[in-house]
Amino acid sequence: MRTRAAAAAVLLAVLGAVAGCAGTSGDAPSSHAPSDPSPAAAPPSPMLTPTAPASTPLGTGERVWAAFSERGVPYDDWWARLEPLLSGSARAVYVYDDPRNLPTMKLTGKLRLAAKAPGQPRYTAEVVVPTDKGDFALDLERHTLGSGWLLYAIKFPPSVQ
Repeated sequence: MRTRAAAAAVLLAVLGAVAGCAGTSGDAPSSHAPSDPSPAAAPPSPMLTPTAPASTPLGTGERVWAAFSERGVPYDDWWARLEPLLSGSARAVYVYDDPRNLPTMKLTGKLRLAAKAPGQPRYTAEVVVPTDKGDFALDLERHTLGSGWLLYAIKFPPSVQ
């Protein structure tokens, strides 16, 4: 539990350092003006279409990235797609993000599971997202072997921090 709290604290610090990704007010956004359509707000790449089963870490990672990286939608739509994929602690952090402030980026390869040491718990997984800004890492967790995977943290590449 202490490790989880420390990870959440580090995530908060990292997200605060990411230019333009965190909101500027101390309150959760209640509504946002619609995003202006632009080339950067184009529909997601075909690589963002989830193909792995939703019950797997890779499938959850694909769904999280497809929802999180969709810049061209209003906040309320973005949040409605992302929130069900987040753990409680991740909801508390990402509610302050605004999809219009995410950097423009594109995938440079397929999402993949990161290798795990044999002794690591079967309740966590990491999905690597290769982009032209660097590799993002989606840290996932589940509470039991039978429960669904949820995102608890996104590690940003150094070029985005």
